[in-house]
Amino acid sequence: MAKLLVGNWKMYPTLADALVLAATIRRSLEELKGVEVVIAPPTAWLPMIIDSWHHRTGHIHFAAQNVYPDDQGAYTGEISAYLLRSMVDYAIVGHSERRRYQGEDNELVNRKVHSCLTWKIKPILCVGESKPMFDASHRLDSYQWSKVAEQLMEGLAGVKADDLGELVIAYEPVWAVGTKRPATAHYALEAIGRLKEKLHEKYPKKAIASARFIYGGSVEPGNAADFLKYAEIEGVLPGAVSVKARDFIEIAKIAAAI
Repeated sequence: MAKLLVGNWKMYPTLADALVLAATIRRSLEELKGVEVVIAPPTAWLPMIIDSWHHRTGHIHFAAQNVYPDDQGAYTGEISAYLLRSMVDYAIVGHSERRRYQGEDNELVNRKVHSCLTWKIKPILCVGESKPMFDASHRLDSYQWSKVAEQLMEGLAGVKADDLGELVIAYEPVWAVGTKRPATAHYALEAIGRLKEKLHEKYPKKAIASARFIYGGSVEPGNAADFLKYAEIEGVLPGAVSVKARDFIEIAKIAAAI
């Protein structure tokens, strides 16, 4: 399966910048084979970005940066998976920034996961610890691991084994997000391995194998290959660097080459 590259534009580009960025990515990546690219612009720009694309290609998709779990109602300022279903194929849920700044808990994240699955949008479920899980001697901090395990299992509560193939699990250690201090590839491998072991408590091996596990946290062209060269790390989720067209395109080419 092709590696997955998810570009989270966060709240960075203006509309003019977003249109230029999208056009540059389109010209460079439309013909690139061997990588699946997902672009998550600010929600306000989604319709314009999609319209500017003219024609969709099978390996480039759009994502929402967030969804509201209820389909419709008096929820000023929110946008639901139901309303987004014709625009996006993916949605980021449970990102550490929303957990931190909007106070989102595992129960709310779980409702978002189910809403996405209901409306055929693939959830990208973000989990990660606030402080390093392993110390220099590779000893496990049981508290940090317990919080990540809770995010995973409570975020997937009620999700059937048959639906795991529609999910992406994004391991994003909070201490590495936007800090220029990424986890090492071996650290990410160990964490993802533990996440899979935890899922074995609830799901059969075949179902777990159908989910995709990616890494996020200060990913850039200089370190992307370190993560992507491992089969267990099936993609990456860069944030701020994804609004730098040259860097994002370079990561896509690295992923395609692997």
